[in-house]
Amino acid sequence: EELTLGRQKKPRDEENPHGSEDLQAALQEPRLRLLLAGRTGAGKSSTGNSILGRKHFDSRLRATSVTRSCAVASGRWAEWDVDVLDTPDLFSSEVARTDPDCKERGRCYLLAAPGPHALLLVTQLGRFTAQDQQAWRGVKALFGDGVSAHTIVVFTRKEDLAEGSLQDYVRDSENQALRQLVAECGGRVCAFNNRATGPEQEAQVTELMRLVEDLVRDRGGAPYTNDVYHLAQALGGVSPEERLRKVAERVAQKQQGCCLQRFLCEKPKAQRTWWALALAVLAIVILIALFFFKGPLTLWILEHSFCPLAER
Repeated sequence: EELTLGRQKKPRDEENPHGSEDLQAALQEPRLRLLLAGRTGAGKSSTGNSILGRKHFDSRLRATSVTRSCAVASGRWAEWDVDVLDTPDLFSSEVARTDPDCKERGRCYLLAAPGPHALLLVTQLGRFTAQDQQAWRGVKALFGDGVSAHTIVVFTRKEDLAEGSLQDYVRDSENQALRQLVAECGGRVCAFNNRATGPEQEAQVTELMRLVEDLVRDRGGAPYTNDVYHLAQALGGVSPEERLRKVAERVAQKQQGCCLQRFLCEKPKAQRTWWALALAVLAIVILIALFFFKGPLTLWILEHSFCPLAER
């Protein structure tokens, strides 16, 4: 059953009542999809419930993730049908252990196909930690660096701002990583008090949805997409099990390619140059070996090292 998001039914702009209608006409489809991301404990599920205006996603204060699998809930805000996708721990350094076959990451792709119109990166006000930074790296590793152009940073615990503004908080923050994140995401920020009700809840949902509308308008109505979303769309006619298997395989290939890139990026510049040179020499040696020796070992190297990269 679909409910009104934040119980908000007013048009976007009293002075331009047709603004949302014009944007809807530009959309490639009649729905907006919002994907919640961030570290465990940041408040993704609570934020999803605030957007929906009802408790749908399980949300409790715990040290470990309460959300075990991706889940979608639908609602309505103003003229929009909106899907909100909640995610489990897909973005930490533990994901290789918790999702070894990439099936849950594949489900995340399928549930948001053909792509989210906005990714909501959730973090706690005053607590942008190393885990948050890792989560952002995990988001880009899963979806690609281009996802930053479709990302809105949502701060929970808005009540801690007191009388200050969110923009002043970000501008005056001594956390360079936080300021860099906000700049990377085009300055799109929003704050939520997930305990708010009534007019306060409606106002913060309105603020977020107007940011989403502006973002979608700037992108010509198109959602964020990449090669995995294209594959998910192309597999629309196959069985759900086969579709998930193939999408999970493609996600695994992308993740393998990102491992080396992240490894190099986390090194100091001098070390990156050294490692890049060493890997280039190693690649040349392997290619020479493949050219002159066509034994079982070189065939195994070709199959396990070069094929996944060639398919990416």
